[in-house]
Amino acid sequence: FIIAGVIMAFGESGERGARAIFDRVAGKARGEELNKLSTATVRAVAMGVIGVAFIQAIVVGLALLVAGIPWAGVLALVMLLLGIAQVPALLVTLPAIAYMWTIGDYGTVAAASYSVLLIVAGSADNVLKPLMLGRGVDAPMPVVLLGALGGMAATGILGMFVGATLLALGYQIFMGWVEARDELEQAVDDSQPVA
Repeated sequence: FIIAGVIMAFGESGERGARAIFDRVAGKARGEELNKLSTATVRAVAMGVIGVAFIQAIVVGLALLVAGIPWAGVLALVMLLLGIAQVPALLVTLPAIAYMWTIGDYGTVAAASYSVLLIVAGSADNVLKPLMLGRGVDAPMPVVLLGALGGMAATGILGMFVGATLLALGYQIFMGWVEARDELEQAVDDSQPVA
């Protein structure tokens, strides 16, 4: 939190510095586009990972509370932390389901219903995360998702943001290069006399 506070305090000058670097590397017009892409990517990863983890923790927590599982609030908090760390929800939901079937005073229909509810709530990130990660970013969702997962595997929580941003920027730079090459070839073909 201290590092985040320092970064936020100097955020405006950091943004100016990033814009200057992008302008120098890719030119003024393209630099502004890459700066917006990096901002949108960080925002999308925050919404896609942290937002979905929060939503999933709330839904699983409510399901645990309705099912009468002890320590539902603590389990929901664990669910939030595991969701941010990209660890499967089954680490929380499977023990809760096992508790319901072995110790709880549930009928078969109630236990089966709560089990299905917990499995569906625990799997919600499989649907929500791809939808949220691709939102508002000028790069395909798989590029952002792979960058976030690779960065998370390499360097942890911060790497999730850095990996997604770097892969999205690399994708855009590569696609710009491909499009520029196609335009150059088209211009050369147009300048050739027709035989």
